[in-house]
Amino acid sequence: MEVALRTRETTQYSGITWKGNGFVEQEAQTLWLRMPANLREITILEMQAGNSVRSILENRDRELVLLEFAYGPLTRPRALYDIHIHEAHDNGNYCYDGTSVTYEDAKTGCFLAFLDPEYLEDSD
Repeated sequence: MEVALRTRETTQYSGITWKGNGFVEQEAQTLWLRMPANLREITILEMQAGNSVRSILENRDRELVLLEFAYGPLTRPRALYDIHIHEAHDNGNYCYDGTSVTYEDAKTGCFLAFLDPEYLEDSD
């Protein structure tokens, strides 16, 4: 597992191991259990469909957890109650260049971020 302190208030864990309903690594598992049930349910469906987790991030200032997938959404959840879908960047929604969409839990502010595997960064 790789740990990156992104800012003073943000830590990201990558190289984490999925075990079917959570993570092997204790730090990642602790963050996973802080995510709301609706986002955990979507995560399990995505993993069963063949998506993979790239990282899990904690933002201590905003008290949120973000789980990042390697690919865009592979499933259509039955219902997206209490979830805001972001397809373009706006302040604080974690939908940056290279991200196809984010799902934000309306109650907790936690996120699922789906990367666009075809995204190429500008070399300028």
